[in-house]
Amino acid sequence: MNQLGHDELFMKYAGKLSKMSQDRQNWTLDDMFETNIATIKHKSGKDVDKIVAENAKEHKKLESCFMCLEKCSKEALVHIGKTLYVRVPTNKSLTKNHCQIIPINHIISTVNGDEDFWDELSAVKAVLTKSFSKIKMDIVFMELAQYLGSRKHIFIDCIPVPLEESALLPAFFKKSILDSDVEWSQNKKLVDTRAKGLRRSVPQGLPYFSVEFGTDGGYAHVIEDESLFKRYFWLGNCRWGVRL
Repeated sequence: MNQLGHDELFMKYAGKLSKMSQDRQNWTLDDMFETNIATIKHKSGKDVDKIVAENAKEHKKLESCFMCLEKCSKEALVHIGKTLYVRVPTNKSLTKNHCQIIPINHIISTVNGDEDFWDELSAVKAVLTKSFSKIKMDIVFMELAQYLGSRKHIFIDCIPVPLEESALLPAFFKKSILDSDVEWSQNKKLVDTRAKGLRRSVPQGLPYFSVEFGTDGGYAHVIEDESLFKRYFWLGNCRWGVRL
């Protein structure tokens, strides 16, 4: 398929995603905090004051977050859903049609997401996987949740790879994970997420790296030494594995 065909397909699946939810096009951070405050009005005055103060402090911190929806340029947006949005990377893309799935709420890992978020995340992943399969492409989803105390906004890299080479990636990433991090780890070094899914495989509150292959699941690793894990190293792994 030529370049024009790839661009048309990208816009086609972007349209499918957008049809999944049109009611949140004007969602903002202010809406999120107003919703949070509305849910605590039944509490005592002292509790409300404390929570409102915490929300105000958090709001100020989030104003500088470049991953929050309000900071995303319209040109980069592909889809806005109820609990997440999809955009093209604002910096250099790894390959053609590289995009990112980002929660609308400022959460530090996808395992912290609620049921609604996970339902929508599964649906979006399925749409992306099916759309790219039509041009003989598979898709790899990678997430790096680390330095959780700094409360960085999590996102998932979505990287299309040639279908004829994607079969090599599970073994490639498995070896890379087993060879990574400290030699002796307290947690299981390689977690297979195909049976239970990522959410039920990694406890909340722990830093982790996750890679999934289409809708077939994949692997996760609980990080022992966060200084050894860099996002661009794992993006490079994907490139090296399939010669993107």
